[in-house]
Amino acid sequence: MTYELPIDFWPNQTHGCNEVIRLIGEGIRRLVLTSPTGTGKSRIMVALIEWARSLGWEVVLYTHRRMLLRQIAGVLDKHGIEYGFRASGYKTALLKPVQLAMLQSELAAVFKSKSRELHNANLVIIDELHAHGGSVLEEIERQHYAGGAAVLGITATPLDLVGEWDELIIAGNNSQGRQCGALVECYVYCPDEPDMALIHKYKVQEGDDLTDKQNHEIIMRPGVFGRVFQHWERLNPDKKPTILFGPDVAGSLFFAQQFHSKGIRAAHIDAKEIWLDGGFVPSNDENRAMVLKATEDGGIQVLCNRFVLREGIDLPHIAHGIFATVVGSLRSWLQMGGRVLRAHPTTPTVCVQDHGGNYRRHGSLNTNRKWELGQTGYKTTGLRIENMRDKLEPEPITCPKCNAMRLTGPKCINPECGFEYHKQSKMVVQIEGDLKLVEGPTYKPRNRRRYPNTQDLWKTMYFRACSDKWNATFRQAEANFVIENHYYPPKDLLYMPTNPADWFEKVRNVPREKMTVGTPPTKQKSFI
Repeated sequence: MTYELPIDFWPNQTHGCNEVIRLIGEGIRRLVLTSPTGTGKSRIMVALIEWARSLGWEVVLYTHRRMLLRQIAGVLDKHGIEYGFRASGYKTALLKPVQLAMLQSELAAVFKSKSRELHNANLVIIDELHAHGGSVLEEIERQHYAGGAAVLGITATPLDLVGEWDELIIAGNNSQGRQCGALVECYVYCPDEPDMALIHKYKVQEGDDLTDKQNHEIIMRPGVFGRVFQHWERLNPDKKPTILFGPDVAGSLFFAQQFHSKGIRAAHIDAKEIWLDGGFVPSNDENRAMVLKATEDGGIQVLCNRFVLREGIDLPHIAHGIFATVVGSLRSWLQMGGRVLRAHPTTPTVCVQDHGGNYRRHGSLNTNRKWELGQTGYKTTGLRIENMRDKLEPEPITCPKCNAMRLTGPKCINPECGFEYHKQSKMVVQIEGDLKLVEGPTYKPRNRRRYPNTQDLWKTMYFRACSDKWNATFRQAEANFVIENHYYPPKDLLYMPTNPADWFEKVRNVPREKMTVGTPPTKQKSFI
């Protein structure tokens, strides 16, 4: 199969398209393509649709949100691709060879009312694959695959993917995106962060987002807006277009109203309503388009939301991001951060103002990520934190002078600062809104102990974790060991994994050859 790609393609677009075409030509029909947010995945989809049509193939492109549907429709219109809609509220044209479909609409029409069948496509493209979960996508994908179609999922964050996939195509990374001019460098500043001990049984360290209620409780402390506004004025003196992610819908609205009270034109947007200039209007297509356009022409300086603008929305003129929220999910951190990384003539660099400790938890937005099929946010975030505990990976450093975050090195990376500081520290927000300087690592090493019966206790825990009744991960087994015995066991015991990543796998799924041979027990108490 041959197809001539556009001559103005970026390297990641060329590589991604060529790999998809090659693998489909070899008979591989379940593919995932990943490239960072802002590196032209929509243009890749257009090229692959044109390639498929050159072969006489029919195509269906699925999305899950109306804002994305309209955005993709605009891209297809721009490139002269004729298509029909398979989405409620749009006039259908089911005979057109290219169809633009909403998953929810297909669920209602194909599986519930059975008023139509799935489009008989040769190529199926699923945009924002990471966002599709549950049985609906799996059944749609299964039926298309059974009908002989090649299925391609596209995402910037291939984590926790639903369904069976044969190959992962890594089209490009962040460094390549900056080299070709698609992305810009992001500086992250962390003026303060909440005390996570205030949240009972929080799971943010396991790669999960907090509930809206938990997030609101921990972020909305006394004086929160004053701190956010103070640092926004310092970091963004020219008041460049800003996007703010709040802890929940109510928190997002609060920040918009507070900015408005300071004379800053701000808006809040959620799935149902838009708040602007002291009043509410429906969050329909027309009003959303008006608000997004206003952020570009200067009519709105700060656009606040919870999650509705988290992914897939192109706002390259945004120069400043405010995270007034704790982001537990790596996927959410990268998707939300991706709203500010796109290159624009007015943004040679961009700034993120992090009030949730998210950089410390997930790392830099500029980093090249290593992706593989089957990767989960739980494992990726958990492994990073454990590596920091075990000193296998450095914990980020906050400059106490300007609050800029960096991964390593004694000197601040902010070119206007350059302050040298060697200790790890952070400013933590207390219950009453007071700030407390905390020095030392956030993720401290475990105090692991070894007693004469430690090996026997762990062996018992291992086999319990293997049971059908529990079927736990190694990490869960270790946590239960701590609950029962009140100390952490050393990691060189028999029946412990040698690969750090396997600590996040089910115990029964890790073969014995990937475990330690064990260290003989000692009669004397020792600590490691």
